[in-house]
Amino acid sequence: MTPEIQRMLASRQRFIKRWPVIALMVAAITLGFYIWAFMRQPILVNPIHVVHLIQNNALDSATQSLLAIVAPLLFLTIGALLLLLLLFVTVGLINEGRLIRLLEQKQAP
Repeated sequence: MTPEIQRMLASRQRFIKRWPVIALMVAAITLGFYIWAFMRQPILVNPIHVVHLIQNNALDSATQSLLAIVAPLLFLTIGALLLLLLLFVTVGLINEGRLIRLLEQKQAP
């Protein structure tokens, strides 16, 4: 392997080793946001809360029509997609690390 390829592989290995910490931090921040939103801003993420507000006539008609069920589902979908993205990136990096180790084994005398 050329020195340039070895440097690139070393760089990728450093990133792969750091990825679990990065992924866990992003997942924790995302989950923390949703926990906070369920407690402090349930109108954004809790469809049941929105339905109760509608049944008790506690929402004005403009807000009611905008937030009825769409906003909570949208926020939950975005969170689920973000967590799914983290999962796919993690699996890809695990596979990349495995391939780099195989390359190194093939190059070892």
